[in-house]
Formats: sequence, structure tokens, C-alpha cells
Amino acid sequence: MTILHEADVVGTRPALPLRWIKQHRLRIIHAGILATFALIPVWYRFTSVPPLFPPLYVSNFLILLPMLFTITAWLIMGVPGLRDLRRSRWGRGWTLALLLLTLWAFASTLWAFQRRNYPEVGQTAALQFGIVALFAVVCACAAPRPRHIVATLAVVCALNGLITVGQVWNMGALGLRGLGEFSYNVESNWISILRAGDLTYVRPYGLMPHPNALAGTLMVGVLAACAWVISARRGRWLAGVGIVTLGGWALLLTFSRAAWIAVALGGVLLLPFARPLITRRALLVMGTVGLVGALFFISYRPFLAARVGVGDGQEAIELRSISDRLVFTDFALRSIAERPIFGVGIGNFPWRASYFIVGTHYDLRGDNVHHVLLSAWAELGTVGLVLVLLALIFAALAIGQRLRDRTVTHEDRAGLIALAAISVALIVVGLFDHYPWTMIQMQTAWWGLMGAALAQKQAPPAR
Repeated sequence: MTILHEADVVGTRPALPLRWIKQHRLRIIHAGILATFALIPVWYRFTSVPPLFPPLYVSNFLILLPMLFTITAWLIMGVPGLRDLRRSRWGRGWTLALLLLTLWAFASTLWAFQRRNYPEVGQTAALQFGIVALFAVVCACAAPRPRHIVATLAVVCALNGLITVGQVWNMGALGLRGLGEFSYNVESNWISILRAGDLTYVRPYGLMPHPNALAGTLMVGVLAACAWVISARRGRWLAGVGIVTLGGWALLLTFSRAAWIAVALGGVLLLPFARPLITRRALLVMGTVGLVGALFFISYRPFLAARVGVGDGQEAIELRSISDRLVFTDFALRSIAERPIFGVGIGNFPWRASYFIVGTHYDLRGDNVHHVLLSAWAELGTVGLVLVLLALIFAALAIGQRLRDRTVTHEDRAGLIALAAISVALIVVGLFDHYPWTMIQMQTAWWGLMGAALAQKQAPPAR
């Protein structure tokens, strides 16, 4: 009989936490991933840079903390799931293209347009993209099940929708500064408004810095909640109906035309995959959404006319918005012609645009071009554009492979379809706006959810 001495027992105690961590490593990584996705609609930034973080703009964002936690936990725990990702031809191609794009982004800081005067511009953009890319790879290796991801996004969408509706009702902020809400009202001179005759509409901001970015987060949540609409469980279906209705109404209230188009195309392009899951209850929800759209059209018809530039007093505002976008598109093409291979460096296009403006009579400030592919081309050159396109192509092939997998359960398939629809919608939005390329929250949504959608094996966490 073996006798255990007190010293032996005491000596085994330090191993117990490590044993627990090893046993629950996937749960820990999943918690970090879901916490990150939950913070997609939150712009909150700390007032000072956290300890050990570099003194760069990106370091202050709250969403950075769970992202870094997730990446660190994945590395410490032996990169679970990497072997499965490497076995997938398309997943392996996506990972390689994304990591090469990250390296190219960091390299671009060496020749960036403002590398001497403001080197932190390129450094913060490169660091931001690098963290997002690594997080996306972790999602592709060790993502939670799709149904858990869409559940997180759907619940957050409901909260985001309530804040949006409340801001519209209040014609301004709700006083949620602790959550990062910008303080604004109808008298603020920097806000985005619509005018129709004597009527004024203050577009909601949610917890984001612009109504269009808010619309992007709502779009993600609404498409995620659609997975519950085609759920076989009655309780989940009812929750999905409520969230899609609330989130869809909030999305309409943002008056973001790009998000409206994107959510429609994202749903339509994935409809063939979802057709076997669609039931009479799902068709009933589609009818409800149609009624919500009709109610919105009737209630806000003057502002809809103003949004397309035919309302009284709004034509100049809308024409100015369109002309500004055309100007920056022209600047992007000029920048690409100047530096077709290397680009002006990641994050540096607004600075290059500001120098173009100096030689014109335009009353503008440097800004991003409202097109993600042109942004990538202008900042990272043809090399960067090719890598972005390769990453998107490989992702589409990998996600298509997952959608054809017959071993996926009904609930997970519905979630997988929703994630694929979100990926498509964010690409569509990127044809009209820049935030999927420039904002860390929307970069995380684009590449992170894409990685989760193409993950070849979403195993349950170890028990």
C-alpha cells in the first residue's frame, strides 16, 4: 500500500488549477470570443492607456481587452483547433492570406506617407489590424458553436435596439456616458440630421460614433437573430421574432441606406442554403417584417424623401454627401496611380487625401474613401488588395464547404447560415462605407465572424 506523506499532498496542490484550466480550456477561449462579439456595438474607450499597452489610439478601446485575453489564452493552452484548420485546404488558404496581409500592413509603416511626421498613424492601424487578424484565426480554430455566437449577437441586438429607439424618442442621448454614449441633442452642431420642411429628425448614434456604424452593428444583430426565426424550438422562435422586429425597426431608424441594402442582400444570397429550414412560422415572420417596413414608410415618408434628396431643404445636404464621396473616390484613384504597388501605408490615406485637398477649393478635411477595396488598394497597394481578395475568396469556399456539411445539427446550421449572411452583408456595406476596414469593432465583426463561420470543427467545450 502506498502511503502519501503531507509533503506529497501539498506538492500536488499547485497542479490542481492547471488541471482545471486544461480541462476547461475551450470554455475559457469561448468566453473570450463571446465577450468580444458582445462588445461589437460598443465604442467605449478608456480615458488613459492601460498599463503595459503601447501609447497608441487603439490601446484605449474596451473591446481590445477580451480580444487580447482570447489570443493569449489560445496560445498558452496549446493553440487548440489549429490542426483542424490546417487540414482544410480553403481554411488554410484563408489563414495564410490573412496573416500575410497582416505582415504587409506592418511592413507598410516603413514607407507610410506620414512615417516621419506622424508614425503613430500607421502603427496604430497596423497593430489594430494585426490583433483583429489573430483573433479571427483563433475564431477559425476554436470558435464556439454557431448557435452560441448568434445567441450572444441576438441578445446584444435587443439591447442595442432599445437604446436606438430611446434615442430617437428623446431626439438625443440617453445619458449612458458610462457605456461610452456620445452626449448629443438636436442643438448639437456636429450631429447627423434629416430635414423635411419644418421637421427635423436626429439620427440615432447608439453607442457608436456615427449612425452608419450603429446601423452596421444592428445589421449584424438582426441577421444573427434570424437564426432563431428558423429555429425548431418555440421559445427561441418567439424570442427571434421579437428581436428581429425590434432590431429591424431600429435599423430602419438609422436611415443608413448601405445597411438596408446589405441586410437584404445578405439574407437573399444565403436563402438557398436556408430554404430547407424555412417553416410556416418563418414565413409568418417575413410577413411581419414587411408590415414593419410599411409602417416605417408611412410614418417617416417625408424623411425618406429627404434621404434620397427630394425633400424640402434636404437636397443640398444629400448632394453634398454624395459629392464628398465622389471626391474621395477620385483621391483614392489618384493615390493608387501614384503608388500602385505599395500604397501610402495602412491608416495613411486620410492624410494623403488632406494633401490633395490643399490644392483644391473644397471645404473638406481628410477622410477615408467609402469603399473597403479602394481603401485597401490605396493604403496597401496592389499587393494588399490581392491578399484581401484572396482571403475573401478562400473564406467563401471554406464557408460553402461548411454549409454543405450534412453532419451539422439543425440549430448550428441555422447559426452557420446567419454567420455567413453577416459576412456577406459586411462585404456589401464595405462597397458603400469604410467602417469594416477602419473601425476595430466592425473589423472584428467582419473578420472574426468570418473566421467563426469557416471553422471546420466547432466541438463542444471539454467537460
